[in-house]
Amino acid sequence: MEQEGFSDVGVGVRGFQALRRIVRALDVHSRKLYRECNITSPQLLCLHSLEKQRDQTLSRMAVELNLSVSTMNGIVDRLEARGLVLRSRSEKDHRKVHLTITAEGTLLLSSVPELMRDSYSRAFGSLSVGEQELLTGLLVKLADRFDPVQRSTGGSPEII
Repeated sequence: MEQEGFSDVGVGVRGFQALRRIVRALDVHSRKLYRECNITSPQLLCLHSLEKQRDQTLSRMAVELNLSVSTMNGIVDRLEARGLVLRSRSEKDHRKVHLTITAEGTLLLSSVPELMRDSYSRAFGSLSVGEQELLTGLLVKLADRFDPVQRSTGGSPEII
């Protein structure tokens, strides 16, 4: 029995169910993170990025985190209001906004539970190099097919 999009309905359904389990795990982790630490996953990713590279522009970080500049701006507004990041304008180009993590931001990072991506890294690392390459290639291919407009325009989809 063949259905459009699935060469084998069983395989297609199992694949969809596996993706659904991953999405659910991410959702559960995000809710727990917010409940226990009063921070969202994108805010936490922003702080981790600033911890790695202390001074970044808002637009560069938006690209790195695959977020729109306006979404990134909202995230930074909330982090700045909590005293976790500092925002400053470039002296040479006032259009550029530089971000720096504060001591409070660094302290928060040391107290939050393990990032979901750390769990992902362990699970991914348990695969052989060939399996990692195959899985990555297939996930990229599948993601590209979900958003063909992004590929053709070169735009960055907003992921929150």
